[in-house]
Amino acid sequence: MEHTRSARVLRWAAPVCAAALVLLRVVSLQTAFQENGLLPAGSPVLPLTVFACACAFAALCVPSLGLNRLPGTEQCFSRKNGWVGCKLGAAGLVTLGALLTLLNGRQEPDLAQRVAAYAGIGAGVCLMLVAMTAERGPRFFWLRLLPALYTGAMLILYFRVWSHDPMVIHITPLLLAWTCAMVEMMLLTGFPLGAGHRRSAVLFGLAAGVFACMSVPDYFLRPGNSLQDLVLLLGAALWCAASAWELLRDEVQTEEPPAEPEEVLEEAESLAEAQQPHI
Repeated sequence: MEHTRSARVLRWAAPVCAAALVLLRVVSLQTAFQENGLLPAGSPVLPLTVFACACAFAALCVPSLGLNRLPGTEQCFSRKNGWVGCKLGAAGLVTLGALLTLLNGRQEPDLAQRVAAYAGIGAGVCLMLVAMTAERGPRFFWLRLLPALYTGAMLILYFRVWSHDPMVIHITPLLLAWTCAMVEMMLLTGFPLGAGHRRSAVLFGLAAGVFACMSVPDYFLRPGNSLQDLVLLLGAALWCAASAWELLRDEVQTEEPPAEPEEVLEEAESLAEAQQPHI
């Protein structure tokens, strides 16, 4: 079936894209930069990085177009222990990252950072409730809304820092990862209302995971990156990627639209005629 075939392609494409971008990032950080942290004049690293990111996104986008187009609901997400544990781990990382921001001894967070940190703790708790609660319904919208708003707030806070760092090469992976995570969290708010967009949720969820993997080498090979930022990124990306991966399951991709009332009536009439005794 076309939907399951596209899902299989994406299961291979996402890890391959992540590995390729991580390799490119490690090589770039170790060989392309000068001792002062700047690129040499005329360096092709930035265009190559942007081109590689665009190719990775396109490699995820094209197969996503062949996925199931039915409106998504909360029933699309699995209740199996493996998925629940994975999502609880992601929620725990978000909560831990927000706590580390409050407990950071090196630098006192300002008001905006403190508010965002408290919102991050609340977002982590909401994600835990989403992962653990068996009963699904429209009230899940409110549990998914705070994490969506939190990722948007984090992106704004990062832009406040990035305004002092004009080098696009430094911020490209993190910018793409948090942007995709924010879009994914926003898309997930539609599932409790029965209006989730499955294909877009798969695309941006996998992209958030891929670009987050690309961002990880920066925290080990570039000075000045904090542990709480890494933990927050891993938590948000893991939640988004796990949600996207759940939507790639065969039972989700092979789901059929509900029968129309007229079709149900015709089937009932046909069944009644078939059961009548023939004279």
